[in-house]
Amino acid sequence: MTLKLSIALMALGLAGAATSPVGATETDQSSPAVPAVTFAKAESSVTLIGQKAEATIENEIEALSTINKILDKLNSPRADGIDQQADQDLFDAVADAIDAIPGSKDFLEKRDNAALVSFYTDRNFRTAWFVNGEMTASARKLAFALSRADIDGLDPADFVTPSLSISRASGSSPSEIAEADIELSRAVTRYTRQAYAGRVDPRIFSKKVMTIKPHYPDSIEALKKIVRADNPRTIMRSYNPDHRGFVALRKEYNRLRLAKSDSSTPSVPEGKSMKVGMRDTRVVLLRRKLGLAVPQQDADLYSKEVSDKVEKFQADNGLIADGIAGKATLAVLNKNPEDLIPDIIANMERWRWLPRDLGAFHIMVNIPSFHLEVTRNDKIIHETRVVVGKAQHKTPLFSDEMEYVVVNPYWNVPNSIAANELLPKIKSDPGSFFSSTNYQVLASVKGRTQVVDPAKLDWEKVEPGMVRLRQTPGTRNALGDVKFLFPNQHSVYLHDTPSRSLFNRDYRAFSHGCVRVQNPMDFADVILRQTENWGSDRLKKMIGGDEKWVTLSKKIPVHLAYFTTWMSENGTLQLRSDIYGHNAKVKKALGF
Repeated sequence: MTLKLSIALMALGLAGAATSPVGATETDQSSPAVPAVTFAKAESSVTLIGQKAEATIENEIEALSTINKILDKLNSPRADGIDQQADQDLFDAVADAIDAIPGSKDFLEKRDNAALVSFYTDRNFRTAWFVNGEMTASARKLAFALSRADIDGLDPADFVTPSLSISRASGSSPSEIAEADIELSRAVTRYTRQAYAGRVDPRIFSKKVMTIKPHYPDSIEALKKIVRADNPRTIMRSYNPDHRGFVALRKEYNRLRLAKSDSSTPSVPEGKSMKVGMRDTRVVLLRRKLGLAVPQQDADLYSKEVSDKVEKFQADNGLIADGIAGKATLAVLNKNPEDLIPDIIANMERWRWLPRDLGAFHIMVNIPSFHLEVTRNDKIIHETRVVVGKAQHKTPLFSDEMEYVVVNPYWNVPNSIAANELLPKIKSDPGSFFSSTNYQVLASVKGRTQVVDPAKLDWEKVEPGMVRLRQTPGTRNALGDVKFLFPNQHSVYLHDTPSRSLFNRDYRAFSHGCVRVQNPMDFADVILRQTENWGSDRLKKMIGGDEKWVTLSKKIPVHLAYFTTWMSENGTLQLRSDIYGHNAKVKKALGF
């Protein structure tokens, strides 16, 4: 085979059509496009030098003709229906459009633009969503998915997509097609970023109450994955959280936004709390709201049946389950689906702030529900009540890792508490204060911090910050018998408490920021099972005496979170009070 023919055939993917070796007895007929060159059999009559058999000459002439046709085709601006010149014009238009992207002071826009520049540069400015000047089927699916971004709690208006009518066949110019291609890439980039990290920057909150940094996706890699995916819509939507809590809340959100307000059951007006035995005309409306039949007789009687139904509703919705239809119960009962949607979207937003990997074994404290859960492999294995910070001493939101369990802990009094609450009491009567409490005073003496006798200090001259106070271990210690440390900038941790009566209350925001655990030894047992040869029995033997530290062999992820709305295990939408106002602030930032 001649070199030109070999090159031409390989260029068209037809090299296999002429692969018979010299002297073969048969011609390879695998491709009719290019006839193979045949040679005389060895035993046939010989041809003298300078002479050629007529059949051989004909075969070579036909082969040369085929070569010329192939080379002409390769040199043509169109090959296999591809207009190479038009595509080159299009790629040049993409390069010009990328080069013309304006600068921006907005961090997120700058980030998105940088991803687009890198993405198209790596592709040598080839279009991502147009082939032969026509929008691909994948691109059309993406455009449709972006127009339905509201199913993920996002705003479709944030994702501008090109007109589906743009194409070379309809007369669109290279620059129009280039702009459309980049516009779709920009929309995909923005969607993956918002789906992954949220629309609201958590840093709008003070660092005192929240130290969560946005965790943005790799936007360049996201574009590359989506453009080469068989199902790009699925890959794009996978940038939403896959946490069970988010998925369940999104499902309920979509159910509610498609539901219609039930005008046949109007709201139950506020009034005097309804109890068993009372008669009230509102009972008829209450029955309808609860899905109970209205009897012909005593329809206005607040019966045991109604009370039981109210009690179940209260329990399902985190209210005081006393069976009394009061103001708080009616407020939740009267909410229409459209009233709940902004709250749900705001809570979905905060799911996006959490790490994608919560940990196969992790602890989560939900502040508005005053509740702690330990989860292993997506299954809750332990839960208990907690007390969280007051509104003026908010428990901060962040994620960290638990490293230590401390038995018989000292309580190192935070400077703010020492200055604002304890120092005034000490100055009024130092002797009485220290004789009736178990506080120690630490001060720097000759450059060394040590415990000092409070009687040797002139407390009238002591200013905040000059000394530190701490409570010694014992029954009166504010931290109880045990604390659970995940060192952090807020100096917040989980701990026991001698004030156990507070756990019986429904509202439990009473601490100075740390989280008090109702059953600390049960919790410790679950935690210490992750460390060999440790458990609550061994821990209990250590209670009393000096402070002792247990180092966990495996650090345990801890997430202090804030969800006012979520789905319970039995599929009931849960609502809680926005005790710190965080949810309201997120809703405002989202435009609600």
